[in-house]
Amino acid sequence: MLALLFFILVSQPDTTSVEPMESMAYSADSLIFNISNENLSLIGSASLGQDRMSISADTIRYLSTEEVVLASENVQLSDGGDDATGAALIYHMPTSTARIFSTTSFYDRAQYNSETVTMLSRDEFNLTNVVFTSCEKDTFDYYFWSEMMKVYPDDKAVAKPIILYIQDTPIFWLPYAVFPIRRGRSSGFTIPTIGSSSRDGRYIRKIGYYFGFSDYFDLLLSSDLMEKTRFQVTITERHNLRYVMNGRSRIQWRRQFANSRDRWLVESTHTHELADGTMVRLAGNFVSDRSYLEETQQTPQERMEGELRSWLSFSKNIGRGSAQVNMEYTEYLDALPDTIDYEILSELSAPDIRYTLPSAPLLENPADPANHRLWHSLYWNFNSHYLTEKTEWEDSSLYNAGFKMSSTMSSSNRLGGILSVSPWFKATGTMYDRDLQGNKLPGWFHNSAGISLSTDIYGMFSTSLAGYSVLRHTISPSISTSWAPERYFATDGEFHDAENADSVYYRFSDFSLPSSGTVVTFSLLNQLEGKRLNRGTIQKKSLAELSVSTSWSPDREDQTFTPFAASLNLTPAQWISSRVNSSYNQYTGQAENLSFTTTIQLAGDDPTMQPDSNFILIPLSWRLNLSHSWNPSLYSQEDDLNKLRLSVNLNLTTRWSLNYRAYYDITEDNFISQDYSIKRDLDSWEAIFTRHVSDIDTGFYFRINIKAFPDIKVEQHTSSF
Repeated sequence: MLALLFFILVSQPDTTSVEPMESMAYSADSLIFNISNENLSLIGSASLGQDRMSISADTIRYLSTEEVVLASENVQLSDGGDDATGAALIYHMPTSTARIFSTTSFYDRAQYNSETVTMLSRDEFNLTNVVFTSCEKDTFDYYFWSEMMKVYPDDKAVAKPIILYIQDTPIFWLPYAVFPIRRGRSSGFTIPTIGSSSRDGRYIRKIGYYFGFSDYFDLLLSSDLMEKTRFQVTITERHNLRYVMNGRSRIQWRRQFANSRDRWLVESTHTHELADGTMVRLAGNFVSDRSYLEETQQTPQERMEGELRSWLSFSKNIGRGSAQVNMEYTEYLDALPDTIDYEILSELSAPDIRYTLPSAPLLENPADPANHRLWHSLYWNFNSHYLTEKTEWEDSSLYNAGFKMSSTMSSSNRLGGILSVSPWFKATGTMYDRDLQGNKLPGWFHNSAGISLSTDIYGMFSTSLAGYSVLRHTISPSISTSWAPERYFATDGEFHDAENADSVYYRFSDFSLPSSGTVVTFSLLNQLEGKRLNRGTIQKKSLAELSVSTSWSPDREDQTFTPFAASLNLTPAQWISSRVNSSYNQYTGQAENLSFTTTIQLAGDDPTMQPDSNFILIPLSWRLNLSHSWNPSLYSQEDDLNKLRLSVNLNLTTRWSLNYRAYYDITEDNFISQDYSIKRDLDSWEAIFTRHVSDIDTGFYFRINIKAFPDIKVEQHTSSF
């Protein structure tokens, strides 16, 4: 930060008999040399230089007996690209120490003013009455002031005390502060958050030290001290080497004052790419107890996390296929013993091995398109999967292992340029470590097939509606069918009924059982699009979309048709959209799963708004997002789900903005959450105040952030959580 103070006026004292001034270059309008005392005076546009250092002033004097250089009036120093100005300078050549008065310096986008700067050595400076800021205005928007500061160039600056001023108003005070001043990434103390809450009392958060070991690795050690509740230490590590590896780790330990309980959390992720193309990925998440996240984390999202997942993965391309080996452990934090029967506590998959060949032509395509035949459009793929899995409940556990292979052959052609035809055939074979009767290495082989047909029918209509010149209506009907035989072939050499497979084989993960029957699916898609000419360009927009689908299975004993599912999307204008989803059960004559969603997005702008202009309501730069969702309960006794989300951004001036967000339950007639914030934006700093009210967490947050130094901020947060 203050390497600008590297004003080394001369190199180290000469050990030869050459007089010190003889090694310097100097010039002036007038030169006076006193023969009796060998003093030298440079008057008028005086300059003196040696090596990378240079000094200019109205007057420069060299006192031979004391070996001191004196400079006065319009003093300018330059050393290695760092510049400083001042009113006067004293430099003692034997000790290489100096003092400059009323100095102004610039370094790394910041300006520094001090009453005096004393150079004790090349690596140590003392400053008094220091003001530093990144604001470029004549009248500073903000600045830091310190009575005394010690600077170690390219290392750190130690100040006491330090006060932040916003437009000459003191905002924040610290008795002692240490700032890193190295160019680029550097180590140093972090700025803490100070505040209070009803639960924790007064607190200091995020006080710690940042270790910038290199451009590829850093570490942050921080601690929180809560007056009423706890002391906490967090270690966060990050590493990133492009095209080789990246990841992060977090270790958190806390001591709770109420019960002297120690609790901890460990999180880690890492991705590594080896030279042969192998990718290694790992993640680990561990906590001391099931309620740790719910009771300790700050955000609602972190508190509601119900699973901890740890895994290790190796993947590598082999030929045109890819192989992957995984190990994964999942712990379900919401599954508490002695609460719900048959609730899964944890799952372990190790190993989980997969090999996949992506879809590719079965036969090589001819070089001449005229020789293309139907069989050239045949594609095939291959998938294999081996898995061992252990599932734990409160009073029992189950271990399963299996190996599965499947291959699909498909084709897609358009007959007559109108009808799209896509047939497919799939074969699947599975083997297990045991079956439900305890027989070793049972297995089955089964197949299925299907075909889908689709086409598009277009209609064009001239119109003048809403400025559109042409409307296009597209009808896209499609029908698809899938079939699987009623019997499968088992490893005992016999055919068996597929409907009895669930009494023989285990079902776990993606290891499903052979199924049989025929399913026919019907769907109809309607699209309405508009085209209009706007400023010389043609604009196309989707105005409405209606889709209807159902399926039929002759193998079902009753209700062979599934309920008709319908979805309607309306976008009559750019600022509004609406969606309706529903299904209709033709056997009961009732609608099911009805939902409505409407979104409105509006924005306006005042291009003539001037900075800090008089407050007016209209016009202003603003943005509004309103979303309404309604799920009527229809025939059940449950309440409707009727929610409203609102977000408003209003720029009162180019410097002041107001934001408001609300989540409202219309059925219960209350707010789920509300947030409003006021932001003051200036060229070099910004201030934000946010108030949050909800049934989970209520409090406020205040922050002053220096744009040029994003790591330097003052913030306060209180909360009832």
